[in-house]
Amino acid sequence: MTDLRIALPIFFSKPVAARAFKVALIVGIILAFINHGDLILSGQLTAACWIKMLATCLVPYTVSSVTATLAALEARQQG
Repeated sequence: MTDLRIALPIFFSKPVAARAFKVALIVGIILAFINHGDLILSGQLTAACWIKMLATCLVPYTVSSVTATLAALEARQQG
């Protein structure tokens, strides 16, 4: 297993975080409309819906960050 002392700085680095944020924004908006489109368009969003939408954005953020971290670790091993 990869040492977390190497992986965590990559995961939280500015380039990885910036790319993951962009992915999360795009994918999160799409997922929000899929899951809550009727409430968004009718203006009837509740606090619970906002929390669910923010939590939904964490999924693509995490997937993007983990993928970038694993790719960087693989590149280190090959280089």
